[in-house]
Amino acid sequence: MMKFRPFLWLATAASLAVAVFSASAIAMEGIQSPYLKGYRDFLAGVVPEPGVYYRQDLYMYSGAEHSTIPQGQLSVGFKGMANILGATVVTPFRVLGGTYAFSMRGAFSDIVADQVVIPPSPRPTVIRNGNLDAVNDFVISPVIVGWHAGNLHWNASASVWLPIGSYDKTRLANTGRNVIAWSPQFGVTYFDPKSGWEVSGAGIYVINSKNNDTNYQSGDMVHVDFAIGKMLSQQFKLGMVGYYAQQIQGDSGTGALAGDRKLRVVGVGPGVSYDFAMNSMPMTVVAKYYHEFDAQNTTQGDAGTLSLRVKF
Repeated sequence: MMKFRPFLWLATAASLAVAVFSASAIAMEGIQSPYLKGYRDFLAGVVPEPGVYYRQDLYMYSGAEHSTIPQGQLSVGFKGMANILGATVVTPFRVLGGTYAFSMRGAFSDIVADQVVIPPSPRPTVIRNGNLDAVNDFVISPVIVGWHAGNLHWNASASVWLPIGSYDKTRLANTGRNVIAWSPQFGVTYFDPKSGWEVSGAGIYVINSKNNDTNYQSGDMVHVDFAIGKMLSQQFKLGMVGYYAQQIQGDSGTGALAGDRKLRVVGVGPGVSYDFAMNSMPMTVVAKYYHEFDAQNTTQGDAGTLSLRVKF
C-alpha cells in the first residue's frame, strides 16, 4: 500500500473535478451533459463489501457535428482527454435494508475545440478556435444505497455537480459549465457466477441549473449505460458496453441562440476487464471503446477509456 500511495496522491492532485467538456452551444450548453457517457459499466448495480475504493480513468474523445441552425450552417469539432479520479467509501451502515456508501470524483482535462458558422450570403463566415488545460466541475454522491438478492444486485444514488471548473463565457472551450447539476441514478446487475454471464445497466437523470452568465437553461437529460459480459476465466471478462443519451427538454433562455434543440446520441463498443492483485490489494483494469451514431444536435465520434479500480 505504501508503494502505491505516491501514485494516488499524484492522481488526486491532477483530478480535481468531474470530466465535462464544454465548447460552443449546439444543444445542451457546452455540447455535452455533465454526466460522462458510459461512466457506469460492468457491475453497475453492485455496491461491494465495506471498504475504500479508488477508480482512475483515462478518457479520450474525438467527435464532430454538422447541422443547420437559424444563423446558418454550423460545424463543430472537438477533441478531449481527461484524467479522472473517483473515491467511494462503502460503510457498514444499513439504510432501508441496504448498504450505505458515498463517493466523489474529479478530473483534469485537455480539450481542443473549433467552430465554423457559414451564414447566408453576404454575411462572412465566422471561425473560432479554442484549447484549454484545466480542472473540471466536481461531483459528489452523498447517498448511495445498494441491495442484493441472490444473483441480482441493484442500487439507488444521488449526485451533485459543483461548478468549480474553469469557465469564461467569452471562450469557445471551457472545462467547467458554470451551473449546478443534480442527478438521481439507479443501477442493476444480474451476475451468475456459475455461468460467468453478467448483464448490467444504469439509468441517470440530469437536471441543470440556469447559467446566469449567459442566460442559458439547458434542458433535462436522460442517460442509459449498459454492459454485457462473460467471464472467460476467473480473472478475464469480455463483453459489450454502450450508452444512450437523450435530452428530453429543449434548451431555453435568451442565450440559447440555436433555439429549442435536443441532444441525442448512441454509443456501442467492446469492453474487457481483468482482475489481479498487487501487494495483496485487489485491482481491476477495465478497457472500453465506444463508436457513436444516430447523433442529433451534438458531436458524433469515438471514445475510449482505460480504467484502474483498486480496493483498500
